[in-house]
Amino acid sequence: MTTDFLGARPAARPDETPQNLAMLGYSLLFLAIFFAGLPALIAVFIAYSQRDSAPRHLRSHFSFQIRIFWIAFALTIAAAACATAGVVAGLGEIIDVAAVTGFDGFGALRLELSDVTIPAGVIALLATAVVLGFLSSFWLLLASAIGFIKLASEPVIGHSARP
Repeated sequence: MTTDFLGARPAARPDETPQNLAMLGYSLLFLAIFFAGLPALIAVFIAYSQRDSAPRHLRSHFSFQIRIFWIAFALTIAAAACATAGVVAGLGEIIDVAAVTGFDGFGALRLELSDVTIPAGVIALLATAVVLGFLSSFWLLLASAIGFIKLASEPVIGHSARP
């Protein structure tokens, strides 16, 4: 590329724009774990808007980005459901103990934590939430890094190229 007399670079060639957007999508998916998923929403929006109009060799990358997003989203929803169920069940146990020992209002609530037993099911739900959250994060980081590397080195990823 050449520069004009002011030293400004010209705009990217039209055939480079979809590839740059695909690289941006992988970068946003990678960053999503650090910014509560908001960059992933932007990445999937870009991928859906570019998938049908992109050159043939880039369609598979946009489809892969969409797949990365939905798998991470499903894992995150499952983790949130397990965590919510575990917390609700744990609070239920505490409320049961408070009801048995006497509950006159929040000012008079005295609860001995030694009286509270947390069932194995609650612990299993919370542990499952942690594992699913870790898997979601690991999937976002690894899949987007692999996609970015493949985009930089190969024209098509996998066998998912849309005609």
